[in-house]
Amino acid sequence: MPLLSLIIDALAFGSLYLQRQGNFSTSLGFGVQIIFTIILLIFVFGYRGQRKGRFNFDTWSHVFTLPFALIVISFIGNGLLAFLYYLNLSGANSLIMR
Repeated sequence: MPLLSLIIDALAFGSLYLQRQGNFSTSLGFGVQIIFTIILLIFVFGYRGQRKGRFNFDTWSHVFTLPFALIVISFIGNGLLAFLYYLNLSGANSLIMR
């Protein structure tokens, strides 16, 4: 799953690149980004590996393992990008599409 999340990130970057070049519709890019975010949400809840590492007594916390952290960070990044697509489509902010 961590490798698949990195592949999804590369595909999301490719769709954003194509959209900025003018070869891809903004609404189609938004749809693709929503699909990627939903897939990554399924990955976050469906991950069967170890999620947390050892307990750190200095900070009194658990840390994520590297594979699970890759999936979570990928989900957060794609979710933020989907939100920026929404802001652009609604006309509230066109920052990402300049």
